[in-house]
Amino acid sequence: MTLKPVLIKNQKTDQQSHEFLRPIALDSPSYNEEWLQRLIQNNPDILPSSEIEASFDTLVPVMMEYALPSGYLDNFFITPNGYPVLAEVKLWKNQESRRKVVAQIVEYAKDFSALKYNDLNAEFIKQNPAHRGKENPLYEMAAAYAPDTPDEATFVDRVSRNLREGRFLLLIVGDGIREELASLAEYLIHHSLHYAFGLVQVKIFELPDGNMIALPSVMAKTQTIERHVTVIHTMNENIKVMEKPAVISERMEKTSLSTDEFFARLEQISPQAVVWLKDVLRRLEDIPVTLSIGADYAALVAPLSGGQSIIMALVSLKNKIEFWGVPNKKKKNPEWAEISKTYLNRLSEIVPKSYVRIFESGHMDLYGKDSDKYLPISAFFEKEDAFVATLRSIIADAEKFFQDAVD
Repeated sequence: MTLKPVLIKNQKTDQQSHEFLRPIALDSPSYNEEWLQRLIQNNPDILPSSEIEASFDTLVPVMMEYALPSGYLDNFFITPNGYPVLAEVKLWKNQESRRKVVAQIVEYAKDFSALKYNDLNAEFIKQNPAHRGKENPLYEMAAAYAPDTPDEATFVDRVSRNLREGRFLLLIVGDGIREELASLAEYLIHHSLHYAFGLVQVKIFELPDGNMIALPSVMAKTQTIERHVTVIHTMNENIKVMEKPAVISERMEKTSLSTDEFFARLEQISPQAVVWLKDVLRRLEDIPVTLSIGADYAALVAPLSGGQSIIMALVSLKNKIEFWGVPNKKKKNPEWAEISKTYLNRLSEIVPKSYVRIFESGHMDLYGKDSDKYLPISAFFEKEDAFVATLRSIIADAEKFFQDAVD
């Protein structure tokens, strides 16, 4: 796809005119790699990192030219929730360096996985002597930049864990991405570390007054991270004496850094909720039902034919589960409203002390009779069979609804 930005010169309808913006020549740009490095360091919001992973919606710019055993990392960012972000900048014209950048950023990721939290602080102070004497300048910087940064102990613990486990976001940023680089990037996507990866193009255009416009776009990204999980099945609950030998099988478990982060946070609230939710997903993996991760919730999403999908429930980190009719955008359709109400009534039968609440707007949800609030996740513990059967029923009803609409 060729980007052709157009400058609209007048807002009044009868005076509108336009001018196509001239792209900067990639083989002889008026800038160099350091210019692009500084652009993203001083303006990290330019990078569409949240399109790659929801956990990376805010990037805190920490430093440039981070000294590592294998070289100097161009840009180092960190997120308020403790994920390191490593970025390498390469211009389209630098053909030789383009060939090396994939292997280079993998080396940097390996170097980073050997670091400790105090190593980050030490390098930061080395580059910023004014912060010498401060106990935790990295945290202070993150907290000042992003108000949603957690408390110091939580931040340090998350950064330390992510360093130890290699949970990073790796970015290759260029002013023009050639097909050969996109092909090389496939190596990163299948690498064994737990990182997420993004190939970002920042296309530069020149305005008539000499200023520039940057148009960022994600050219490639990791969809999921696959890892082998060993599953041991026994024929007897007494693990000390097994009547038959254990059967060991292998399955591929798909996840992402955002999903891992959600489960880690949910684990702190309710370990049993993690077990319950993973069991529900396992039972529905033939559909497959997936998780869509938000700031403080995970939505259970089921695909339908024709490119449609439905959100069946939200599992919130506020220790509650919400349903609100599925999908909400169809709430004014009488037929859909009836399907949603039937779905919620089926759920209500699973949890006796619950009822379907219908708001004036047409919004529906399941509330607890005692608290008159959203049901806690625990309301569905040990009810997986009925819960999964109900989800399957709404998927079937929704499939028929959309199919009838097409016919």
